[in-house]
Amino acid sequence: MEQKVLKKDQIVKLYNDLVKDYNFYAPIKEKRNIIFGKITNPEDIVLNYYNSKVPPKEILFPQTDILFEYKINGKEIEIEEPKKLDEKNIIFGIRPCDAHSFILLMNFFSQGEFKDEIIMNRRENTTLIGIGCNTPKSTCFCTSIEGNPFQKEDMDIFLVDLQDKYLVEGISDKGKKLIKRLSWLTDATNADIEMAQELGKKAEEAIVTKIDLKNIDKILDPNFDHQIWKEVSEICIGCGTCSFLCPTCTCFDVIDENVPNENRGRRVRIWDTCQSCLYTLHTSGHNPRNSCIERVRNRILHKFCYYPENYGMLGCVGCGRCVQLCPANNDLRAIIEKINKIEQKKEEKVTV
Repeated sequence: MEQKVLKKDQIVKLYNDLVKDYNFYAPIKEKRNIIFGKITNPEDIVLNYYNSKVPPKEILFPQTDILFEYKINGKEIEIEEPKKLDEKNIIFGIRPCDAHSFILLMNFFSQGEFKDEIIMNRRENTTLIGIGCNTPKSTCFCTSIEGNPFQKEDMDIFLVDLQDKYLVEGISDKGKKLIKRLSWLTDATNADIEMAQELGKKAEEAIVTKIDLKNIDKILDPNFDHQIWKEVSEICIGCGTCSFLCPTCTCFDVIDENVPNENRGRRVRIWDTCQSCLYTLHTSGHNPRNSCIERVRNRILHKFCYYPENYGMLGCVGCGRCVQLCPANNDLRAIIEKINKIEQKKEEKVTV
């Protein structure tokens, strides 16, 4: 399919064409932060951003999600399933790392006999129009996780910022069909395509962080009780910022809310974090992760050991949010370097 061009002053036209049939989500500025919100005014869309503070996974997996509502009539219980699951959504301006995180989310929520139909339906009805990262942040390390600031494979449509316009490329069948609907888009020139390729090379070169993750799961597996966990957890304050703002974390709690004297209520799923001391607290009072050491260890093992064992891929996309936003500056990249040195020291002893 030929690549197209979307002029920057045509964003409003694009929105008006698509909002008739889709809930349109895009990055907007809120309280000096970038978040993904449902757009009502296309003038609010911000595409020249580094990355959002809260990942767009919130659109598929909301912080507060009603699983069902119920009413009690005598001995009968009437269950009301969630509504609007068949509505079509567009996530416009999503970055490659966040688009890749949706693959990881679907791995988790489709696992096993009992699949999460709510989240799976949302994903099935969502089209991703992504945009390449021309200027990655210093905390980004997607290239260490086999990603790329111009990775297209997880998108339906891919955009490249060419200063006064965007190069538009259909990736999936869904995306190509949507581009055909936008018949007013103009054809891209060879110069446009070459400029996009050059920007992609520069963006990849701009990511200076290089982490060796090739054997990270094999190093972690036999070192569950290593003293390194005490060392890397010493400055952690247990706030959970790293996991709450992670695009691949899936921990949640479920709460039943009853309306007094009305015989009705609802079951709600809310985000939770394994970094909370209450997360694994048993009713008996026993807590298998009683200290920050166990909780920090669990987060690292989950992403770099358990996830590869279960799904054959790392549970991290290298977005750098946990590095950038940790109030204690507990840098994941530095933790991984220390983990790699465990194996290096073992090899040095064998050599001696």
